[in-house]
Amino acid sequence: MPVNRATLISQGVLAGCIGYATLAVIVSIVDVSNGRSAFQSAAVLGASIFYGATDASQVQVIPEYVIAYNGAHLLVFLLLGIIGSVLAAVADRGRQLWYVGSFFFIFVGFHAIGALQAMAEGVRASISARMIWVAGVAAAIAMGAYLLRVHPAMRRPQRWDG
Repeated sequence: MPVNRATLISQGVLAGCIGYATLAVIVSIVDVSNGRSAFQSAAVLGASIFYGATDASQVQVIPEYVIAYNGAHLLVFLLLGIIGSVLAAVADRGRQLWYVGSFFFIFVGFHAIGALQAMAEGVRASISARMIWVAGVAAAIAMGAYLLRVHPAMRRPQRWDG
């Protein structure tokens, strides 16, 4: 059954919000468990990427830094969610089309995480690469689980006629 454009966009926005929230919660939990503010990593990344900070120890948790980073991060996740929603709708048409979606998420994921690490070069010592990867993978899994739920045709066994 074809999905209309408004449905694809709304599913994509929700998928993006799910991914964004998953990542934000994991990063906040890691920050708090390390005895820091729940917004420390967002402030450090926002100060580094948007305000040119090079020393994480000098960064204070202020709304400008946190909002700058989280705003950009949310926009990226919304875009990825919409693209993922469109790819899920395409994959509904045939199981073999999953490869397109898988390639997209792997390609984008590696480049986005790599770009984040490159942009935050000056403050990298205060941001755990493991935390970024774990949170990113968890966000992708959460988004994928949601899209799989709203696109039940992707869960149906497909006959492979060789």
